[in-house]
Amino acid sequence: MFTLETRRLRRSVGSRRGAALIATLVVVSSLMCVLYVATSVSTVDVKESRRAVDGVRTQYLAEAGVERGLNFLAQAVKNTSVSDPLRGVNSLFAAAQTFTPYSAEPVMDGAAQVGAYTVTMTRLAQTTSSITVQIDATGYSPDAPMALAPGREISSWRALRTVVEYSLAPSEVFNYGYFINNWGWFYGNTIFCYGNVRSNGQFAVAGYSPTVGGQPLYEGVSMNAGSASLSGYRDDNGDNLLNGGDGGVWSSWDIVGAQNLQGVGGQASNQHEFQDPIEMPNLTDLSIYEAAAIAEGGTITVGGIPVANGVVGDQAGEKQNLYLVGTSANPIVLDGPVVVRGNVIIKGVVTGQGTIYSGGNVYCPDSITYKNAPATPRPTDNTQAATEAWLTSNWNKDFLGLFARENVVIGNFKDPTWQFYEAWWMADPLNASKEDAGLDGIPNTRPGIDGILGTADDDVLEGDGVFTVEHYTAADQSLGLIPPGKNVGDAIPGTGEDIDGDGVYDPQTTLANVILTTPMDTANWAGNMPVGGVADYSTISSMYAGNLDAVFYTNHSVCYTVFGGSPDKINGAVVSRNENIVYGTPSIQINYDARLLGGSSGLAAGWLPVAVQPAEILRWTQLDNDPNRYLVAP
Repeated sequence: MFTLETRRLRRSVGSRRGAALIATLVVVSSLMCVLYVATSVSTVDVKESRRAVDGVRTQYLAEAGVERGLNFLAQAVKNTSVSDPLRGVNSLFAAAQTFTPYSAEPVMDGAAQVGAYTVTMTRLAQTTSSITVQIDATGYSPDAPMALAPGREISSWRALRTVVEYSLAPSEVFNYGYFINNWGWFYGNTIFCYGNVRSNGQFAVAGYSPTVGGQPLYEGVSMNAGSASLSGYRDDNGDNLLNGGDGGVWSSWDIVGAQNLQGVGGQASNQHEFQDPIEMPNLTDLSIYEAAAIAEGGTITVGGIPVANGVVGDQAGEKQNLYLVGTSANPIVLDGPVVVRGNVIIKGVVTGQGTIYSGGNVYCPDSITYKNAPATPRPTDNTQAATEAWLTSNWNKDFLGLFARENVVIGNFKDPTWQFYEAWWMADPLNASKEDAGLDGIPNTRPGIDGILGTADDDVLEGDGVFTVEHYTAADQSLGLIPPGKNVGDAIPGTGEDIDGDGVYDPQTTLANVILTTPMDTANWAGNMPVGGVADYSTISSMYAGNLDAVFYTNHSVCYTVFGGSPDKINGAVVSRNENIVYGTPSIQINYDARLLGGSSGLAAGWLPVAVQPAEILRWTQLDNDPNRYLVAP
């Protein structure tokens, strides 16, 4: 039995049990919901993480495609850099404005494929001195659509568009009063270079105290109403001052005896060691310069008589060599560029503005003097204002460039003293010139910059007795990247140890390379060669050729021995692979011609030897759609 009180108690207990059961069900349901949500979120996170990883991977694959495309274009430039630097890139688009060098190119990690890329190139613009190319590269994971099995889809893709320009411009070697593509040296207390100095090897002054005056560099120069204006001042020493205190000495190795240097080049901030080398232009093939000389209508006259027009030696039966002697009354009159397929002999008085390219040696048997020379060889100081004032006053004064495929020979090479000093310096180990200098093209660098044999930076190909160069391949042939006259298997000029770019091994330079053997008569020489010819070179030459108004350039050697009681002066620049300059004068002065400033806008920009400029990236964009056959995002 139970009483009414007991029944109320039982009802209360039953109600609490029901409430607890409901609460338990709610808690369990909530936990299940939380677990479900957590599981769903984890699944989403895993998918998003995987998608993010795939996105990063395909981004890198697309970037790899761009880099492969840039390397492809760089090889095309290299294949024809000697004959026509931009011909290789232009030839890629001979059949169509767009082509695909790499389609579904797999990218491997060992034996496993991590993705693929496709690269398409389009020529956007072209001029005589530049070409602009668009590179579209798409990275795919796990593979490109066209390579996937039926029913499979890509998990991710990224597409990049890069626009790159290759252009020709005057080589940067003309930023220097003295540039040498070898070991450089100023061994003398009375050497004065009023301009910049650079060597692609070590630069040494030993225990001497030469002077380097320096020259601030500018990106451009313009003439407005007869007034010169410089722009783009380069703060080379990083002092944030545009006060004319820049310029100095550059070297791709170290500067030995740097503490002994005088002038601007003697300041530590103006000494630039271990810089990237500057590749010299190559004059092995003068065809592009011949085309320019013909197009511009370059001429040379003496005494009112034309002696050269465009190209000397390009017509059947035409004389290959050019003889030029100018006097104050009848100077050599220059008007633009002229190319001579053989040797050039030039001395005396020159006027006008122009350049002479020689397919052989340039001989300067005696001094060369401007008739209407700049009022002073250099500005009063290195400030921009003083330089602009000098350019304004001297922009239209005489200017001569002498550019030799082979050597520049100055003075009387028949004199025994000249031959003694030149042969001695040619044979010096510091002046090595044979083409077994390794991949850096610089002799005496086999141990590398650290100076220790057996380490990673060794130039192991130097001195191995093998002429190491690259060769044209069947792939080059299929792409039209082999110049006329060359075949599969031939050496690619200018590659590896082919320093002068002729594709043939050259031993050490000797006197035999500079002694003139062509008879000096009217049968072999155009110009104003005397009717009876010249019986002996000594009769027109001197050991006292102490004034040279010209910019000199050679892929080989400048050979110059000079004596006299006055300072020897070179008003222009000396740019060479090797130099054999020996002076017996009180001093030697190189006065850099500031009209070379301004790069492509400088006075002689259209006449100087050119080089392909580093590829300039004009645009780099990530695309929302795939231009390489996959048009809808996954």
